[in-house]
Amino acid sequence: MKFNPGTIAAIIANTVIVTFVAFVPHCHAQNTTAGIPNDVVDAILANGTPNPMEKRLVHSHIECPFPLDSNEIVQVTPQFLNKGWANSYDRPCTANLWCQYACKPGTVMHQWNPVAVDYVDPWKEQGGLFCGEDGVARKPYPPQPLLRDSPKAAHCDEAMRIPNFIPAGTTALLAIPGVEYWSEMKPTGAHYYINSPNVPVDEACVWGTNAKGAGNWAPYSFGTNEREDGEIFVSLNWNPIWFETTTPFRSERPEFGVRLECEGPNWNNAPCFIDPRIHAVNQVSYTQGFVGAGDANACVVTAGKDSQIKVVLF
Repeated sequence: MKFNPGTIAAIIANTVIVTFVAFVPHCHAQNTTAGIPNDVVDAILANGTPNPMEKRLVHSHIECPFPLDSNEIVQVTPQFLNKGWANSYDRPCTANLWCQYACKPGTVMHQWNPVAVDYVDPWKEQGGLFCGEDGVARKPYPPQPLLRDSPKAAHCDEAMRIPNFIPAGTTALLAIPGVEYWSEMKPTGAHYYINSPNVPVDEACVWGTNAKGAGNWAPYSFGTNEREDGEIFVSLNWNPIWFETTTPFRSERPEFGVRLECEGPNWNNAPCFIDPRIHAVNQVSYTQGFVGAGDANACVVTAGKDSQIKVVLF
């Protein structure tokens, strides 16, 4: 994928944890109302029920299956209860829920709850398709496509659900929220955790603990966003919880480094890198640096039109 203002690529061996999700077209229901009499189910679907508890029970057994015939979207942990949807692994796509799905690399979603106007609960979890009481997941904006090739779309979540596995020597394109990716005129960005190469994919995209430096305990992160004039910003950061006083590995240097590389005629602030061969924990080499959340050191580079930034792991 090519972005209008610039591009960003992640290179070399690791799992990058992305925070955006995307969403799906019409799909047919799988009625799994095991143990509930069919006449009760039929009556509720047709006419509703005066008993809210009974209604919730039935709805929790009506699922919209993941559309396996789509070549646009990617399944997430299909072996778990989410069955391919980018919901939490223990949450299926059931009636009256917004069901999320993962995009192809370099794309972002283009379906969300029309009433959502800010990235707050419960709206921040209401992207994708709405699974109706009839067991059909529907697009809230039927004329719009599922995905967009430019970083210009609506709400997404930061739920550690969608891993990007990047084998050694390869490149993956990553989405950058554009100036149209706004909520009530509040700009936003994309955030990525960078896991060590030896962390399996199924362990990388999780909310972990300080027992292991993976998932949200990965050593580094980077963030991306775009300004109105088309300039893109990429920041490389130490993860502040890596060196918290209660972290058992707080003084250990990661086994890999990260650098931001710029290509093209219009860029600023390189070099920006973390190299554990020369850097202690929470050290960064930079032209433009700053101290972020939790006193984590970071650096930032920018690129204008006709230029790009690469996140290189080594």
